[in-house]
Amino acid sequence: MADSDTGDTTEAPTGRRLERAREEGNIAQSRELHLFSSLGLASIVLVMVLPEGAGRFVKEMKGLLEHSGDIDFDPSSASQVMLFCAKTAMFLGLPMAGAAAIAGVTTSVLQSGFLMRPEALIPDITRLNPLKGIKRIFSVSSLIDTIKSVAKMGAFSFLLYGVVRDSLAMAPNAMSWSPEIFTGVLYSLTMHMLVAVLVVQAAIVVLDEVWTRYHRLQGLKMSRHDIKEETKQSEGDPHVKGRQKQLRMRASRKRIREAVRKSTVVITNPTHYAVALEYEQGNKAPRVVAKGMDELAARIREFAHEAKIPIVSNPPLARSLYTLPEDSEIPYEYFQAVAAVIAYVWKLKRRPSSASPPVR
Repeated sequence: MADSDTGDTTEAPTGRRLERAREEGNIAQSRELHLFSSLGLASIVLVMVLPEGAGRFVKEMKGLLEHSGDIDFDPSSASQVMLFCAKTAMFLGLPMAGAAAIAGVTTSVLQSGFLMRPEALIPDITRLNPLKGIKRIFSVSSLIDTIKSVAKMGAFSFLLYGVVRDSLAMAPNAMSWSPEIFTGVLYSLTMHMLVAVLVVQAAIVVLDEVWTRYHRLQGLKMSRHDIKEETKQSEGDPHVKGRQKQLRMRASRKRIREAVRKSTVVITNPTHYAVALEYEQGNKAPRVVAKGMDELAARIREFAHEAKIPIVSNPPLARSLYTLPEDSEIPYEYFQAVAAVIAYVWKLKRRPSSASPPVR
């Protein structure tokens, strides 16, 4: 049983365990969601810039091919063609790259919740350990990632082939098309490919999100021993807390006993409430030095018996005085009732034969 408590991680992670894992950078981040957001925003930008960029590129290339026999291809003209191709690629590629970067950063921030970890920038020499690298390569997680990548590439290849299959038959006639027709066909084909890829990627995101969260929670599971140790660290050792409680109760009992010893009278309910009052001639008003209910009231009566302090049963007055805070003077509205009790107690104290028994 001891081995089971210390070794088997069968318990769900506690809130503290999850928070500590998050602080250490262990967050359920789906790489497929990053890819989907980057690809989605880049596709939107491509749809916006493709008609103009592709149309201009096709028009220039068609004119270049039609007059290829009249053009003297020297280094200068070749560099101009390469520069035009580079400008067109930048016109199409830079906005897409910027959109993909923005989408990736935004997705990462939303998943991590603005988590800043400066210690992650510190080089970790242990990562250079070749044995750990080999273990990562042949781990179950790496095997699953490889299977997912192969399955994803197969799904994309099959899907894209299905999209472009009908367009391949038109490829031999593409040279006879006008730039407008060629651009329209290219735009339509690109749109179909993007939609197909995004739909498949969205389905992959859902599956990967479920798997990522499940795999993270499995890795954070705890043993019963771990939970006990965490409870000790966060709430304190139960044995220590019990000892501290005993010390507090002992100190409270000592304080109440001393307060009752110097009191003038204890007014009771008679069993549920007990209020110890102190008054000496010359004081402004009687003062509540101790009070208690049920078990604590019984202790106050016990201490009063030990110290031979008179006990007076007056339920209405006891309940009223119990509402007052300790070490406070009684208000004016209780003066008459309390004065009658104290006068009675003083009268008893002047009788030699009635000094010890409590007043009932």
